[in-house]
Amino acid sequence: MHRSSTPSSRFRRTALVAGVAALGIAVTMSAAAASAPSQSKAKLIIDTYSSWNGGSSVSPFGCPDSSTYGQVITIPAKTKKLTKFSFYMAGQAGAGQSMVVRGEVYNWSGSGATGSAVAESKPQTIAFGDASIHAVTFKTPKAKVTPGKQYVIFASIDKDYEKCTGNYGLWWASLDGSAYSGGDFAFQNNAGNEANWTGASWNPIPIDAAMQVYGKK
Repeated sequence: MHRSSTPSSRFRRTALVAGVAALGIAVTMSAAAASAPSQSKAKLIIDTYSSWNGGSSVSPFGCPDSSTYGQVITIPAKTKKLTKFSFYMAGQAGAGQSMVVRGEVYNWSGSGATGSAVAESKPQTIAFGDASIHAVTFKTPKAKVTPGKQYVIFASIDKDYEKCTGNYGLWWASLDGSAYSGGDFAFQNNAGNEANWTGASWNPIPIDAAMQVYGKK
């Protein structure tokens, strides 16, 4: 199937946005440490996945072009750490197809990621054996964030671009732009150049990724 370098957006398998341009951590505590006051537990702070209609999507994420997909978010009050986030993806891998993906957290400038990474997850290999929707979770337990400030959370194959084989592409579950008021979906067609994360403007689309984001005080 021909894949355009510009993501397509579908709503119940029909066009959602027309004419879009350019487009565990195991913790072992000593007996002494166990008596210390417990830290607040991570809570679900942003959830658009529960409102997903089961059909709308944006695609294709992967190689050769659209290698970075993400969502701008606004940190809720009292949240000072972003511990993990999940995006929802589908796309059965054919013979020899796979990709390696990392999750990233960056400050958002209004037009792109800025500064150094707030956090980066461990790389994980994706090669779905079926066409079902899958939650892909990125753990970022040390991501310190500021309430009320915008960040971009995203998945990218750029740092592992050569490991994306067979032009493997995925579609992401998405919703219309009214689902979340704290930011929009955004992407880059980097083809493996992670310097573009902070060195080039991102391409926003007025939709939202189906996502679940966890944080704590």
